[in-house]
Amino acid sequence: MKTMHSRQSGKALFPFIISLLLIFSVYLYLPASQGEQADYSAMATQVSAHTVESQENAIMIEAIGSARANQAIYIKSAQNDYVTNIYFEDGDLVSKGQKLVQLQNQQEQFAVKELSINLQEEKRQLTKLTELSRSQATAKSLLEEQLARVDASEAQLESAKTKLNEMAITAPFSGLLGKREISVGAYVNNSTVITTLDDISIIKVDFKVPEKYLAQLKNGMTVRTQNDAYPDQTFSGKVTHISSRIDSITRSIEVTASFANKSGLLRPGMLLNTALELSSNQALMVPEKAIIPLQDKHYVFQIEDGIAKRIEVHVASRNNGWVAIDKGLTNGEQIVTEGIIKIRSGSKVSVKG
Repeated sequence: MKTMHSRQSGKALFPFIISLLLIFSVYLYLPASQGEQADYSAMATQVSAHTVESQENAIMIEAIGSARANQAIYIKSAQNDYVTNIYFEDGDLVSKGQKLVQLQNQQEQFAVKELSINLQEEKRQLTKLTELSRSQATAKSLLEEQLARVDASEAQLESAKTKLNEMAITAPFSGLLGKREISVGAYVNNSTVITTLDDISIIKVDFKVPEKYLAQLKNGMTVRTQNDAYPDQTFSGKVTHISSRIDSITRSIEVTASFANKSGLLRPGMLLNTALELSSNQALMVPEKAIIPLQDKHYVFQIEDGIAKRIEVHVASRNNGWVAIDKGLTNGEQIVTEGIIKIRSGSKVSVKG
């Protein structure tokens, strides 16, 4: 019985001993912990910062556009005959009026020559009758008939010359030729594709804009575009056409922008990333990552004399990772961009770099 009683007393004392040990441990730990916290609060936290400055704030609408040439046609022949000469190669740059293909034209040349001789004879007869009409009244009716013959001969000659000219196929405008689809000796007609011709001195880009921006759209607005083929290059153009209709399915309006393409880098059919500049003004721009949203308000940490202070700001607009601030900051102030989660208002900070 005595042994059992001593065991029970030991069990009763065990929780008491554990509690004493815990209290003793906490007593030993608290000074050290408080000291570490004191040392930590005395240290400056390293952060990255941005100096606020007034910059151009452009409001952009981004869209995907499709490029097309300023003018684009299939070169075909107006006449049917055999090809005798070809004066171009694949992909040549040609000027307006430059001869591209010559068709067999001996028959047309003979027709022009014959009609020219006939016209000369008709004119000679007209001159003779004109002199007779001055002295003979009966010659006046003959004179009128001869005038009609001269007019008819001139018309026939002009028609023959037109057909002769059409036997030589020329470029209707300056541009870039495509692949040659025919060879010397081939028989062509008005449905035969000889090649393509694209005027790429100006590239037009068609893209769609949501209808809610219709009231703000106007010709002359700046449009910037990029293509994956030239990732580091931006092309700048102007809005040249705004569609008169809104798509009833997508509720968007088609806009066309024109880009000067002197370098020839842009080509028809390209898929282009376009950005239409709706408006542009000067604003205090800060990186979006510096903004701290809390409920319906926004804050930043302002650095002054090595101390971070949280201040409220008003966000006017956002654009591609940047935020325009119209209230709460002034030009030249420094704000924290990285390390925000490690500090609070009143913390000492040091700026990296």
